[in-house]
Order: sequence, then C-alpha cells, then structure tokens
Amino acid sequence: MIGRKNQWKILLFVTWVACLLFSSIRTFAIFSASDLQFPTDQPQNNKIINLISNYCTQVLQSTAFTGNYFVYNAQQSVFVHLLCRNIRTGSPYFTSQEQSYFKRTGFVQLWFQDIVSTDNYQTDLCDTTAFDNDCDLSVNIPKLFNAIINDYINMKQPNVYGMIANISSDEQKMINQINLYSSGYFDGVQLCTDPRYPKTCQMMKSYMKNVSKVLSDVTILNASGILALSASKAKTVSCPAVTITGDVFYCGLYGDQWASLSSFVNLVYNELFYYRLFMWYYLSMLQAYPVLLADNTYMNDYSTILKTFSTQYMWSKDALSLSLRMMRDIYVAFPFHVWFSMYQEDLNGFWETLAHIVTPIYSLPGKFSHVQKP
Repeated sequence: MIGRKNQWKILLFVTWVACLLFSSIRTFAIFSASDLQFPTDQPQNNKIINLISNYCTQVLQSTAFTGNYFVYNAQQSVFVHLLCRNIRTGSPYFTSQEQSYFKRTGFVQLWFQDIVSTDNYQTDLCDTTAFDNDCDLSVNIPKLFNAIINDYINMKQPNVYGMIANISSDEQKMINQINLYSSGYFDGVQLCTDPRYPKTCQMMKSYMKNVSKVLSDVTILNASGILALSASKAKTVSCPAVTITGDVFYCGLYGDQWASLSSFVNLVYNELFYYRLFMWYYLSMLQAYPVLLADNTYMNDYSTILKTFSTQYMWSKDALSLSLRMMRDIYVAFPFHVWFSMYQEDLNGFWETLAHIVTPIYSLPGKFSHVQKP
C-alpha cells in the first residue's frame, strides 16, 4: 500500500503552498507607468488609432520586470498581442505561430463593433481598415480582456485535473497522463497501471473526459494548437518557479502541474496589468486632449467613458477573484479526493485479504476438538 507518511507530507505541502500563495499575492503590481515613457504629445491627426499605436510601441519595446513576486512581460501578453497586431504589429512570441495560438485575431472576430449602428458610415469603425474615433474602446477593450481571462480559466481547468495534452479518444494517452499525475502526487504510484486502484483509475478517466469538454468553450485561443505546442515545449522548457526569464504563457497554462498554480496566477495578472495600463494611458490622453472625442458620433464625453471603464473593471476584477478562488479550491481539494478514493480501495483490499486469513483461523478450534475426524 501507499506510504501514509509520504502521502500526508505531499498533500499538506500542497495545501500550505496554495494557502501561502493566495494569502500573499496582491492585486496590483508596484510599477510606475512613467517608466515606459509613453508619448504625451497630442496623437497625430487626433486619431485614437495613433494613441493605441503609441501604447503598443512602448510596451512591446519594454523588457520584462518583476513586482510583488510576479513577472510582467508584454511580449507574452495575449491582450497586448491582439490589440497591437490589429494596429501596427504583434508580439514575436505569438506571431511566428499565430494560427496555433489563436482562433480569432481580427478586431471584427474579437467583437469590436461600432457602438452606433445607425450612423452614416458604411463600415464598422472598429475595423482597422476604417478605424475612427467612433470606436468606443471603453466597451470593446473590456470585452477583449474578459474573453481572454475566460479562455485561460477554461484552458487551465482540465490541466488541474491532470490533462496536459490532447486526449481525444486515445485511451492509452489518457492513461499515461493519469499515471503522470498520480506519480507526481503519490510517491510514484501509477494509478492506471497499479492493479490495486481500478476504481480510482476509472474515476480519473471520467473526470478527464468530462473536463476536457470545457475546451470547446474556448473562443479566442486555439486549444488544440496550444496543447500541441505545449507537448513539444515540455521537452525543452522548465517551469520550477516564476522567473523573469521564464515562459510566462506556457508555464501558466501547462507547466509543471505540481507547482504551476502560481505560474497561472502570474499569467492572469500579466494580462490584468497591461489591460489596466492601457486603460490608464487611454483615459489620461482623453482627459489631456478632449479634441480626440470631438468628432465621434456616439457623443460620449470623458466622464461617461471613465464611468464605463470603471464599471467594467470592477465587474472583471470580481469575476477574476472568484475564478481564482475556484481554481485554488480545485487545486487543493482534488488530490485529496483522489487520495481518499485510493485509500478506500486500499481498505477494501485489506479486508478482503483479512477475510481469507480470519475464516480459517476461526475454524481452527473446531478442528482441534475433532482431530480424529477428517
């Protein structure tokens, strides 16, 4: 049977790490946006598109930095890439294999829409071919950020249950992933190979099949493409901890599954930081240059846009906090759930073995009292 002492050491350590992580993290990075030296001059031709271009130029030229135990890297931010690739150029990290990372990339695909549907323009003014100040970013930017975070949650959840590669209908591939998961948590025990745990193996198969269906809800990211890329990265990329030179995107989604929750939180906070940074720059420029809103057809002033952004941000922050708590609970509780199932099978095996021994022992007094009888 499994060494009880080793099991409890591993499980208690997992619990301690998770509690420490979520009690110590802070919501915001300590960082001065002025360090990025955003242009404060009036955007060329008073166009919002040039304001966005200035933002993209600065963040994509910046280097990764650390703050409050997290690493922030614009090159590996999906938010930055999707915003900037539609304006000027995206991040080299994603551009080289963009089709493997994304199902949607264009503004039209990402639900960017002209807020006024009855204006005199024939084209959607959030489309980069006709991008104009009529595109209300206080509505569209939060939509983009929320969709990215939703995809991250849907991509990470199967990983917490042990899924690290496409399983489709490949039974052996699923067994291999379950064995890898259990050997990491339970002192080398391979659930679906060890004959003592058939029911627990079947339970894990059921969980993995069901949770893999969540990947169908991923809307922006290419789930199958990223899983394929992750399988190849697993051979060369190490994710022992959050480091400034690490692969923020890969380690956050599919790094070392026994120590990757902090990397996932880092991945989410990386997106949150650059989302908030864009909001800050966009709003500060609108306040400095009201002329940027002079010709818009939806007639929103700065205060209206600020209120919309603030409301959307509060909703996003609350939803993000709830999602991270959910992931923490699954991360901590699921190994215990598997362990108790294994423990129950161990007990059942013990009682079955004991039954084979006890029954003959109970019959010995009768045999001794009638030793002459066959």
